Amino acid sequence: MALQTSGQISLNDVNVELGNSGTAQISMGSSAVRGLFGVASGQIRMSDGYGKANEFVLTNEGTINGQSNRKQITVSSFISSGETIRVPSGFWVWSDDTSVPAMIIDISCTVINEGKIIGKGGTNNGSSGSPAIKINSGVTGVTITNSSGAYIAGGGGGGGQGQNGGGGGGAGGGNCGFSSAGGGVLNATGDDGTVQGGGSPQSGSGGGAGGGGAASTGAGGGYGGGGGRILPGSGGSGGTGYLDSAAHGGDGGGSSSVGGNATGYGAGGGGGWGANGGNGYYLSTTRTGGTGGKGIDDSGVSYTLSNSGTIYGAT
Repeated sequence: MALQTSGQISLNDVNVELGNSGTAQISMGSSAVRGLFGVASGQIRMSDGYGKANEFVLTNEGTINGQSNRKQITVSSFISSGETIRVPSGFWVWSDDTSVPAMIIDISCTVINEGKIIGKGGTNNGSSGSPAIKINSGVTGVTITNSSGAYIAGGGGGGGQGQNGGGGGGAGGGNCGFSSAGGGVLNATGDDGTVQGGGSPQSGSGGGAGGGGAASTGAGGGYGGGGGRILPGSGGSGGTGYLDSAAHGGDGGGSSSVGGNATGYGAGGGGGWGANGGNGYYLSTTRTGGTGGKGIDDSGVSYTLSNSGTIYGAT
């Protein structure tokens, strides 16, 4: 919503735009009204409010694969406490770092998501995915609305390493183990893994969500596939053994499914959105897949969630 661009603006209109009751007491010189009207000091007139909104709609900072986006944002960089930030339809807010959420909420605010907010997939064998949204500790008064058709998705966990074989990357652009196959860019699948020894079936394929794990034996192995950034996305296939047919990499998790566990000495598949990666095996040792990132990491504080869309990962 926004105030009208011409004609009379009433105090009722201003109150409603600020999220108050229309009949609440209000002063034109208050910080809330000045912030809305964009007049920090001095004389303030009703006409200063023409077209003003108590809401910031994210704008594009760059296009990747035709997708408008912003990477790793902090809410207070765009709005003040008590205001609203909107992620528009078709817009991506994303993370490219497993230690950094896509969106950090550090103030009291309302977040309206009509687009896609996604964490980063696990990039190494058994590493964890990042949350899509993190509410910092001690922050109160947060409301998150995930609209119909919108997504909030934590990154998938990376697949566990096998013997001489790399785990698949988690959904959200996770690279495969041994850094051979790259994760997908926005709205794209990850790369297929390449072969470490002879025989192409060893390698895992890239996924729209989790990448497939590689097969591996003592005589050689392959690389897992990269995780994709497609919502909901499908998982990549795990590699098959070159010298040992019992060695098979786990399939990557599709949508929000966990990555498949390997057989023999294979590597685990990358986890789907917000899901754990599959386990790999090295001799008699299980190498655990990484943990999927949360959809919303609340740091133990209370918040209000209204969800008509899709959320992958814990909230």
